[in-house]
Amino acid sequence: MAANLGGTVYNAAEKIWCGPKCKEIYSRDMTVGEAIVMQLGRTPQKVIQIIESTGETLTAQEFLNYSMALARNILEMGVDAGDIVGVYAKHSLHLGTVMLAAFLCGTPVHGVFHGFEKDTITKLYETTRPKLIFCDEENYNKVLYVMETLKLNSKIVLMTGSLKGILNIKDLVTYRKDIGDISSFPCTKLSSADTAAILCSSGTTGTPKGVMCSHQSMLHNLLYLTATMDSVLMCFSTMYWASGVMNLVQSLLYSTLRIVPDRAYSPEYFLELVERYKVTHIFATGAQMADLVLNTDKEKARSALRSIDTLMAGGAKVPQAIQEQMFEILGDNTKRPGFTIGYGLSEIMGGVSLNGGYPFEFKPDSEGKLWINREACIVGENGQRLGPNETGEVYVHSPYTWLGYYKNPEATDQAKHGKWIKTGDVGYFDSEGFLHLIGRAKEMFKWKNFQICPQPIEEVLQRIPGVAEVCVFPIPDLVAENLAACAIVRTKDDEGNQLTAQKVNEVIEREMDRFYHLRGGVYFVDALPRTDTGKVQRLKMSQIIGEIDR
Repeated sequence: MAANLGGTVYNAAEKIWCGPKCKEIYSRDMTVGEAIVMQLGRTPQKVIQIIESTGETLTAQEFLNYSMALARNILEMGVDAGDIVGVYAKHSLHLGTVMLAAFLCGTPVHGVFHGFEKDTITKLYETTRPKLIFCDEENYNKVLYVMETLKLNSKIVLMTGSLKGILNIKDLVTYRKDIGDISSFPCTKLSSADTAAILCSSGTTGTPKGVMCSHQSMLHNLLYLTATMDSVLMCFSTMYWASGVMNLVQSLLYSTLRIVPDRAYSPEYFLELVERYKVTHIFATGAQMADLVLNTDKEKARSALRSIDTLMAGGAKVPQAIQEQMFEILGDNTKRPGFTIGYGLSEIMGGVSLNGGYPFEFKPDSEGKLWINREACIVGENGQRLGPNETGEVYVHSPYTWLGYYKNPEATDQAKHGKWIKTGDVGYFDSEGFLHLIGRAKEMFKWKNFQICPQPIEEVLQRIPGVAEVCVFPIPDLVAENLAACAIVRTKDDEGNQLTAQKVNEVIEREMDRFYHLRGGVYFVDALPRTDTGKVQRLKMSQIIGEIDR
């Protein structure tokens, strides 16, 4: 028997939770490039992109012309369908052009963060070995190092800057009507089940894996549920992150204006752009929102964000204290849903659940209810499915093709269980159908045989005045197995300056059971160690503890 829990349906017989069902807009054999070309052709004069620093704009027709010309040139360079295209570049005028051209050519894009050093890029491109690499002038020598180290014979195209004898993106986007740049799609054999992009997994427990995302999954997993052609989208993420790719794709599928920030995030810059361009839909990380609420005047933020329809935070757990302050800032906005928190997976190229946001409900300290067309179950240590309020690993199913990890069948097999994808996250569904995550399966540890999850401790610590960021981690102990310890980044104000280890311990001992006390110590640090994707490396903290002043 199935119980309707308001958007999430629970099948008690099979112990499966199901999100709302939604009819698919696109046919199962359509590709991302085809859908975008048809949409842009309907709105040729609409401005769909503005580069913030220069004011350069592109209409839908201009974007389409540039992309089709580039697609022709990519194929003429000998890059075939299935070959990998590397993108090692920041936001610029033609970054989106490269993405659409690659979609049309059937050449999966492997984007990496433009700020990575050469050794990191070497590690990321060791498996995918791109045949063509788009990079900025400032990273050209790093690309040469990668090519030499990996013995690649890649072609290089500069996205920004110029170097004598090196191809420039401007040379490859000249539209030629005389040879029919716009008359047909370059890759006629492309299928919706083929790979559109390769994303890096979070890498919290090791080297990131290349997640192959199909055209099908990209088309049917839109980032913003309330966006329309009249919306204004913005996201600081580049093509290294799923959020950056999804923000771009949705803007093109809807012919929606996309504001492209080409400077690093800061609260001041963020608010300036939202207010100037009347941005309606934004994806931001939890760390960005924490920076905003901790270092910005609330009235200033409230005034600047009046145009917001949807401000979605994700990428990592958003502390409840940050959630509460964001709800307060956006509380007077007339548009809804306002502030929402998304929990997603690169493997399904989209959301698993959403906390707040039509047609979803909000519940504090939860990940919300299941996303459209999602199924989930909770699995115990012995492989049995669990019911409401029982904790285990979260398994997720999406109806859209997941192709696995690039050239890594062993990791792919480990991540799958029949139709399900193992998230590696530990959590439970409550009796109302809200999903709660309490940690990563590989991040939990034992103290005297009691299972300790770091996140509940972090939630309490995050509420202490003077705490900007926090990470709870284990320190090995011969007697107790592990001792819970924490690393704290202080806020840059009087509250941060006055924060002491004694005060932190007093709060934990007052508010939490003795199992969660910080017997391993309280450590103050300038920054937390993070992966290439920006996730906190919890398990690395115990390795570097000797370098930290207590």
